[in-house]
Amino acid sequence: MQQLSLVIFTVLAQGTVGLFLVLATLLMFNQDAKRKQLLTRMMGVVLVMLGIAGGAALAHLGQPLRAFNVIFGLEHLSALSVEIMTTSLFGGAVFTYGAMAHFGILEKLQKLVLTGAMGLGILLLLAIANVYTLTTVPAWNSGWTIFQFVMTAFVIGLPAAALLLRSQSAKLGTFQKNTDRALATLGFVTLGLVLVGYSLYLFWLGQVELPVNPLGLMDYHGSLILARLGLLFAGLGVWVIAATRGSNSGVGLAAVSTVLVLTAELCGRIFFYDLHMFASGM
Repeated sequence: MQQLSLVIFTVLAQGTVGLFLVLATLLMFNQDAKRKQLLTRMMGVVLVMLGIAGGAALAHLGQPLRAFNVIFGLEHLSALSVEIMTTSLFGGAVFTYGAMAHFGILEKLQKLVLTGAMGLGILLLLAIANVYTLTTVPAWNSGWTIFQFVMTAFVIGLPAAALLLRSQSAKLGTFQKNTDRALATLGFVTLGLVLVGYSLYLFWLGQVELPVNPLGLMDYHGSLILARLGLLFAGLGVWVIAATRGSNSGVGLAAVSTVLVLTAELCGRIFFYDLHMFASGM
């Protein structure tokens, strides 16, 4: 798999946005000072994940210093340049909010900065998808690319947020348990959307006029698809069932769920990148 660094970047970046959107939403509607402080500290995990994703993206470049050429690409609104700049702006906005909240700077403007960061996160998801919606790659050129990339954000972000909140369950008390059940409900809806959507995507892919069957392009593709679906169902399913039945504080279960869904999305993204072999002229 030659595009492993990009697989890691796209999956982690999208999962980071999903995690941030969950935490930011909780911050927007929370007035308790101690809870806000704990939620703000969790933003450090968002920055670490985004940093790892950015490092993977730089590793893809033969000469990382050429990343500065992105500035010149903005003149023509290059999709790759927009993606990189949006990633940087999103990370900068998250850091700015975290610093402002931690040091109590301009409290009246903090919510505005947080809202801006949420907007940039959504733009980042669309910017990444836009890089791969290419007319030269028929297997990528559809709304299914956007659907998959956006769903990755919530598939990873929901259990990751539950994991962080569970790690502070003793301090968050009833708020954490209620939030965990709400996240599990959203996780159930997300699981249904992804399973149905991915099945429809595979059906659509089988109808695209390509030189060979994309589902059998590589010997391991069948295994990747089954692994993605199985890990996704196991990861979200186990957490959702346990959480809705009242098991809302176990860190281990949420950690296993997060690892399983992250692995599932990596499997799905490897399959997605392999489809670039159907690009025109290849």
